[in-house]
Amino acid sequence: MYRILTEEKVKKNIEKFIEIDKDFSIIEGTYFVIENKKKFIGYGVLEKDNYNFILKKIFINENYRFKSYGTKLLNFMITSTIKKGNLIAYKDKNLNRFLEKFGFKLMDNFYILENLERASEREKEGKKTVYYSIFWNIILAISKIFGGWYGRSRALLSDGFNSLSDVATSIGILLGIHFSNIPEDEEHPFGHEKIESIIGIVLGIIMILTSSELIQGSVEIIIAKDYNHTPNITTIFWAGFSSIVKFFMYRQKLRVGLKTNNTALIADAKDSRNDVFSSLGVILGILLSIFVAPIFDTLMSILVALLIFKEGVAVILETTDTILDKQDPELIKEIEKYISENSEVTNIHDIMMRQSGDNIFLSLHIRVPKNMTVYEAHTISEEIEESIITDFPEIKSVIIHVDYLIN
Repeated sequence: MYRILTEEKVKKNIEKFIEIDKDFSIIEGTYFVIENKKKFIGYGVLEKDNYNFILKKIFINENYRFKSYGTKLLNFMITSTIKKGNLIAYKDKNLNRFLEKFGFKLMDNFYILENLERASEREKEGKKTVYYSIFWNIILAISKIFGGWYGRSRALLSDGFNSLSDVATSIGILLGIHFSNIPEDEEHPFGHEKIESIIGIVLGIIMILTSSELIQGSVEIIIAKDYNHTPNITTIFWAGFSSIVKFFMYRQKLRVGLKTNNTALIADAKDSRNDVFSSLGVILGILLSIFVAPIFDTLMSILVALLIFKEGVAVILETTDTILDKQDPELIKEIEKYISENSEVTNIHDIMMRQSGDNIFLSLHIRVPKNMTVYEAHTISEEIEESIITDFPEIKSVIIHVDYLIN
């Protein structure tokens, strides 16, 4: 739990400061306090100097050091107070290592953290991954379509068109990342991130349509008994190359998708994972066609298409949950426990969440004593709000409704 204290409150709580820091003395600046289960465990002092901010002190009780509390406190000080500018801290042998790990740069006799306006790493990393995906899908589509046509393998040819459809879906994700990073406005107060979920649904539909086309084409060949061509052994090389590339694409997309909580990118990662199995299935189908019977090449293309169809349905169901604001019981329980352990509030209820892209918007009700002033109730709710946003990075906004306790 985090609090910003006025000078009056610092003096009122001076015993708590001395309890964790025996050398404590009041210095000029804004005080920030971090608590654990309602106990002071650390504090920081910040002072504004024109467009810069001076970190005059940051202290964590020795029993709680090396548990990231200093990092959490400094993050809270930055996000709650500093909108732009530089943060400066003077050299201190007890703090130098901590400041360097946080990202401060040494300049003569002081450390500086420049340009605190956080750039959108999410957008940059997401776009880089999608460009990488488009490039390799074009390479794979050309190689597999050519290899399937030249090597007379329907399974490889179909897999090539599947990679071509992946190029279209990657372009769709690129558009999704662009539009979802447009800042919120009056008409869209919750931002534009839900477009990522819409893109995810479109991906699922494309996967289903692609698989349907593959199944239809293969069934028509079986009905017409036009499966007498044996694939060339060289087609195994193209399918093997595709499975290796797709595996690394899957790992990269999933890593970035989970890191940035980009549902469309995660959906595309699952599609790439399916492509690994489809390419391995193509290899099996080609081998069976060569050494057993030519029909196995066509049969394997149907099996691969069914796997793609199944994953397309799963992607649609998952992204629909986001659009319909499905609640996360574990997160809600964690929020309730967090507030109970770190504040005087004992009655928390009606916690609800809505999700937009990687952002969660939370609303909840708390009860406070009926004789508490509006100022005191507002201060408590504001402290809870800022603390939740600091300790739960996925939560962008918290709206708290204050009720009163009858008894």
